[in-house]
Amino acid sequence: MAEGKFFSGSEVASQMGVSRAAVSKQIARLRGKGYLIESVRGKGYLLVPRFDGLLPLEVLAKLRTRVLGRNPILLDAVDSTQNFLRGLAEQGAAEGTVVVALEQRSGKGRASRRWSSPPGGLWFSLLLRPSLPMHQVSLLTLMFGVAVARTLMLHGIPASLKWPNDVLVRGKKICGILLEASSDPENVEYVIAGIGLNVNFSTADLPDGVRESAVSTLDVLGRRLDRAELLSTILMHAEAMYEGLPSSIGRILEDWRIFSCTLGMPVTISSYGRTIEGRAFDIAQDGALLVETEGGIEKVYSGDVNIKNVH
Repeated sequence: MAEGKFFSGSEVASQMGVSRAAVSKQIARLRGKGYLIESVRGKGYLLVPRFDGLLPLEVLAKLRTRVLGRNPILLDAVDSTQNFLRGLAEQGAAEGTVVVALEQRSGKGRASRRWSSPPGGLWFSLLLRPSLPMHQVSLLTLMFGVAVARTLMLHGIPASLKWPNDVLVRGKKICGILLEASSDPENVEYVIAGIGLNVNFSTADLPDGVRESAVSTLDVLGRRLDRAELLSTILMHAEAMYEGLPSSIGRILEDWRIFSCTLGMPVTISSYGRTIEGRAFDIAQDGALLVETEGGIEKVYSGDVNIKNVH
């Protein structure tokens, strides 16, 4: 039906070797999932394309990955895709399972902050079961940052990466990345990567205190994007890097440096109750930010970074 032409119920029944009643039942199921299917007497059924196709079959049709995203779960609304996927992970869900929500009521940001997630955005969480030591897991945040930045650049959006987990466009936040891991002293059991990308809504509609520092693809381009295509492209770039771990770490760091708006800049960092001031000059092999201060080199693993003179 994706060909965009009419198919008679009897033609479909004949091709698939099922009864005419079975075809009607399946059409009803597709409509229940959100597909708009017209029925015209004498012509048959016609699938009416949606503008951004964020429905299960479109996601699967557009995926260009081997593992990531191959088990898509799409929800109309949820408190948090992170919480929902954690429940599935604890039950043994397969690596690559992705949960996408059209809207989050209590989206999660870093450090227990709330992430505003209105309809129109791309809000998803991805389950990974990496063969990495715990001290290297934070590199996955940088990996996903690179994947998102590359995807946005394909649409002509000038993305840059702010350490550790923000994607910016002209100094405003377009995407946040949250990593949550479950591990024992020996191994990482699973990692849930949450990505929130501002897509098909105007950030003017966001709450006070958020809209001033946010931007969306709609703001930048003035048109809507296909969210299933965006999801597919992000996962494709991420999988290419992820499958190469740990030998691909050097390449991930090099790509992150290329997109970085943090390196070379004077920064003030709030980290574990301390304030660190200096110049961010490089990223370490384990993903830590290296800051040149008056007292020497500081290796920062987590914190809120304020960059001076971001353009």
